[in-house]
Amino acid sequence: MAVRVSVTLKGVKETFRGLDQETTKLVNSAQRIAAFQSIADLQFKTPVDQGRARSSWLLTKSSGQVFDSGTGRQPIAPLGPIPNTTIESLYITNGTPYIQDLNAGSSLQAPPRFIESTVSKYFKTKGSFVKII
Repeated sequence: MAVRVSVTLKGVKETFRGLDQETTKLVNSAQRIAAFQSIADLQFKTPVDQGRARSSWLLTKSSGQVFDSGTGRQPIAPLGPIPNTTIESLYITNGTPYIQDLNAGSSLQAPPRFIESTVSKYFKTKGSFVKII
C-alpha cells in the first residue's frame, strides 16, 4: 500500500514575486552604474577642440533623445526611479553633428571606433550598436 504525502506551501508565489522584483531592480541598478561609467569613459576619450562633443553625452530612456551642448538648450532626460517590474532600456547618445566623424577617426586624439571600443568594455554587444538618429 502506497502512502501519499501532500505538502502545501503558503506564500511561495508572493515570495517569488518579491524576489523577482528585487532581482529586476538590482539588474537595472547595475545597468545604470555601467552606463554612467561608460559615459564618463566616453567623455574622457572624446577628442576635444572646444569641448562641444565631449559635453554632449547623454543617458536617457528614450532612443530618440539627444543633446548637443552647442545649442545652449539643456537636456531634460530624467531617468526617474529604478524600476523593479521590467528590465529598462537605456540609451547613450551624443547630438553633436560631427560625432560620427570623430568616431570614424577624423581626430588624431582618438582612434577610429572609440565609441564602440569604450562601450563594449561595459556591455556585451552584438554587431553594430552605434546608430545615427
